[in-house]
Amino acid sequence: MQKGYDSQISKLAKEIKVYAEEDHLKGKSDEVTELYESFRNAIQNLDPDIEIKPQKMVIGFTHRGKIFADVLVLKSELKCWINLKWGVLDDPKHISRDVSNVGTWGNGDYEIRVSDTKNLEYTMSLVKQALTN
Repeated sequence: MQKGYDSQISKLAKEIKVYAEEDHLKGKSDEVTELYESFRNAIQNLDPDIEIKPQKMVIGFTHRGKIFADVLVLKSELKCWINLKWGVLDDPKHISRDVSNVGTWGNGDYEIRVSDTKNLEYTMSLVKQALTN
């Protein structure tokens, strides 16, 4: 009995994949990689307790165990989800879109597409709302 159980465990261990940021950046342009790094650094500067949790499809950002933002690295931009229910985020520039009734790979009802660092400071003000909410 034990031998069969051990082989099942080792088989399962081979199937479990640990993801890294590099997996999401592989094959991406220098421009989008630098954009992600700017975005990641800005998020990490919001609080020293923020952790990065790469997953299969997205890179999650957690604070005290709760995912507050997710990033999907695309060919020429980032897709970011802010983990708040629709109607909660204060976004006077209206750069986010409602994805509460759309399937996404991220958490939350707000999606922001980021193709440059022009609105980085403003975008961080939106992300911070999920962090402190």
